Amino acid sequence: MTARPWLVAGATLLALAAAPAAAQGRRVEHVEHALQVALDPAGRRLRAVDEITLRGGGQVAMTLGAQFEVLEVTLDGRPLGPPVRIQEHLRWSLELGAVGEHRVLLRYGGELAPLVETDHRGTLQGLPPMASARGSWLPAGTGWYAQIDDHLFTYRVLLELPPGQRGLVPGRLSDERDDALAYRAAFHFPHPVEGIDLVAAPYVVRERVLERAGAAPIRLRTWFHPEVEALSDGYLDALADYLEMYGDWLGAYPFTEFSVVSSPLPTGFGMPTLTYLGVDVLRLPFIKSTSLGHEVLHNWWGNGVYVDHAGGNWAEGLTTFMADYAYKERDGPEAARAMRLEWLRDFAAIPAGQDEPLRRFTARTHTASQIVGYHKAAFLFLMLREQLGAQRFDAGLRRFWREHAFERAGWSDLQRAFEGVAERSLDRFFEQWLARSGAPAIRIEQAQLLPEAGGFTVRGVLSQAEPAYLLRVPVVLETIDGSEVHWLEISEARQAFELRSGARPSALLLDPQLRVFRRLDPAELPPILRQVMLDPDTLTVVPSLDPAVRTAAQALAARLLEREPRTQPSIPRGQVPLLLIATVQEIDAFLERNRLPARPSEVATPEAAARASAQVWVTRQGNGKALAVICADDAAALAALQRPLPHYGRQSWLVFQGARALERGVWPSQPLAWRFPP
Repeated sequence: MTARPWLVAGATLLALAAAPAAAQGRRVEHVEHALQVALDPAGRRLRAVDEITLRGGGQVAMTLGAQFEVLEVTLDGRPLGPPVRIQEHLRWSLELGAVGEHRVLLRYGGELAPLVETDHRGTLQGLPPMASARGSWLPAGTGWYAQIDDHLFTYRVLLELPPGQRGLVPGRLSDERDDALAYRAAFHFPHPVEGIDLVAAPYVVRERVLERAGAAPIRLRTWFHPEVEALSDGYLDALADYLEMYGDWLGAYPFTEFSVVSSPLPTGFGMPTLTYLGVDVLRLPFIKSTSLGHEVLHNWWGNGVYVDHAGGNWAEGLTTFMADYAYKERDGPEAARAMRLEWLRDFAAIPAGQDEPLRRFTARTHTASQIVGYHKAAFLFLMLREQLGAQRFDAGLRRFWREHAFERAGWSDLQRAFEGVAERSLDRFFEQWLARSGAPAIRIEQAQLLPEAGGFTVRGVLSQAEPAYLLRVPVVLETIDGSEVHWLEISEARQAFELRSGARPSALLLDPQLRVFRRLDPAELPPILRQVMLDPDTLTVVPSLDPAVRTAAQALAARLLEREPRTQPSIPRGQVPLLLIATVQEIDAFLERNRLPARPSEVATPEAAARASAQVWVTRQGNGKALAVICADDAAALAALQRPLPHYGRQSWLVFQGARALERGVWPSQPLAWRFPP
């Protein structure tokens, strides 16, 4: 899920518009749009009139998508000359002159792209404004409305749609009329905002009002396609719970409504006052207890305090920590540890040197960027809370919200908010986690148990690579009386420590609860599917002579791997991760012929084989590289894996019947331990 889906698509547009501002210096203090939009989804036609008020002076740029025909454009009543076309956008340079209030009138219209069928990965690459009777999706920043430099702006939108269609943009719904002639609705967004997203479809709308003491009530709505209308009550109940939860945690919800809107695409996007979720996504039973809360929280982080992308995107990691991870903490310590383990395993699957510093993460475009921008960043906030304590950490969050609501803010602003409540510098903490790629690899270099009067002393050395991180590392002494947790502060590549215990320790465990973001040791890291998915050196081997099987295998590899698959029929020389795909009989013969491990018992039991159409598992080759194996009954069974299998990257083995995973699991692992002799 992402807070601003338009960032990738709109990056070029914003860069084009911002050029004059960088050269001349910004002198425009306020921008407001008054948009009248008539959309015909079936005909894919859009007509619009935009009256733009600018307060200030100097020179600014205005851009619009080049697919539109401009019928009229004036500045303070004077016609503007023809625009310059740059890539897929039209650009005007506006000479505002003296400081004051200036008005642009822009009339335009044109044809939108047809709604495309794509997967979730495709939606992350940026989509153009699209329309159809099934659903219309006009993302912010894609040129369907005029952009003035990269200024924040306020807006009013009057939307008109044919009978049977309903639609919305983020903001307060101030008027709504639905009759035999048309659907008309008026929206107002009074806060400075980055963009306008417009959605429409043959929606069935359900509404509930959430009363707030001392504040305006919140209008809760579902805008659902008819086939998911029955889900409305459950989503409205969950919305009320999340809005109260985060209002108590951070400060009052900043808007007057929130809507859950269904999409014909496999989307999971959050915008101010609404979230846009795919019809099939809404049907998933866990969405109300996981992803929905994530999108609600984005109304504080990302859509309430905007991200200053010049210094990296902090909003996704903070939202993941306060939503996805917070729900696991609520479920109990084991559920929270399991999520931390998933994140660390995911990070370990990224080949060394293939990740990026957090400061460079702006938006999720592929799996590796999500692991860094969402999970590593969430771990940063977990470790910061460990340092500051929960009370001061929450006070820092509330301070950040108060000081930056409806402004762009960066990591440095977050740091200052936390330093304000901590009353000390956090420079080294933030610098090491934001500016460096990779992660520390910590190990117990040596440990010695010494009996002493009244107890025992453990002396040892923790080591990490240079340049060293400043870390608080939990270690656990296992004794005959139970476990003792000790926190060690380390800041050197080799750091001595000394621990005392009244009971005799049998082992020293390094961070067994996984509370430090670090590169896991191989002993802690069972092989998972994601290791071959992310490694650019992965080679796909298809030991089949059946053309249909080979075609299905190559298509599956293309869906599964992050890069264009390299395919050959036999195992190469050298040390590379391997992905084997063929039928069950072909795979069994190939494994035996090449002296590779046979199918594991988890997928090879008679019960599993009787029900399964495909089996997947990951093991290690003799050279230590990952070996992923996919075997299926036939080409059709391989084709059935294309959609579901990429979502199971954290698994070590799976059994499928068609597209449904019947069983799955992860091989067990052990914490790093130094064991003392009896």
